[in-house]
Amino acid sequence: MIKLLSANFLRLRKNNAFWGSMGVSLGMGLLMVVDSWRSAQESGGAWASTVDAELFKYAAFIGILAAELIPLFLGTEYSDGAIRNKMVVGHSRLSIYFANLITGYTACLLCSVAYILGCVALGVPLLGWFTQPPALLLTALAGSLLMAAAFCAIFTFVAMNCAKKSTSVVICLLGAFAAFIGAIVIHSMLDAPEFIQGYELSMGGQVVSAPLEPNPNYLTGAKREVYQFLYDLLPTGQSLQYTMLSFTDPARLMGLAAAVTVVFTGAGAALFRRKDLK
Repeated sequence: MIKLLSANFLRLRKNNAFWGSMGVSLGMGLLMVVDSWRSAQESGGAWASTVDAELFKYAAFIGILAAELIPLFLGTEYSDGAIRNKMVVGHSRLSIYFANLITGYTACLLCSVAYILGCVALGVPLLGWFTQPPALLLTALAGSLLMAAAFCAIFTFVAMNCAKKSTSVVICLLGAFAAFIGAIVIHSMLDAPEFIQGYELSMGGQVVSAPLEPNPNYLTGAKREVYQFLYDLLPTGQSLQYTMLSFTDPARLMGLAAAVTVVFTGAGAALFRRKDLK
């Protein structure tokens, strides 16, 4: 395993997709801070943001970066015949799978760190010091990194069991975008107000407020619980919650992220053990 990881990290250091992802992450961290600072300047401080509000926005795009980086990196092993060569010299399929999973997660972790460093380095001078409780920030950090592990487990599952690099990249990217759209839709449904404000014309022709009316789109009972569970289960749903620092049950989110990681890692490793590597 140590030799496999050493070889993978050496390849990672020379991988253009990895360094490009690092550059994108760092640039996004700087861009978010500059955009918030400019908005505050233009509004005279009315829309002032804090470094806390920008710190975890990497959770919104780390899944997309992973969907591009992991299949590109691992797909090269199929096209170059590296996986067969590793097996010829005595490495087991399980050790190859887990070494690749660890390498992919390390790449995503470094991209996340690049965003955080850029955000903090520029955000503190421009936006000021942190305002949220340290416990909340540490919880969001731990949860978002565990969420990234779930993304990596899913994309490694695809990349290690699909011999064509282009196909695995398309599957991962389309799946990531579809999951993000699904999470946004679920969030909008959960965020719908219980009551809506109506308006009516008075005798004098003025528009006045009518009594509050029940919102037919408001989710209740078991239906709301099901949608909330899906929102918490999807790594993309978790990413929205960490981005906005709007989570209420971090233990539940971390537990579900760990479950997704374990399930996809176990399933991926089991399929790879039986895969025909011609």
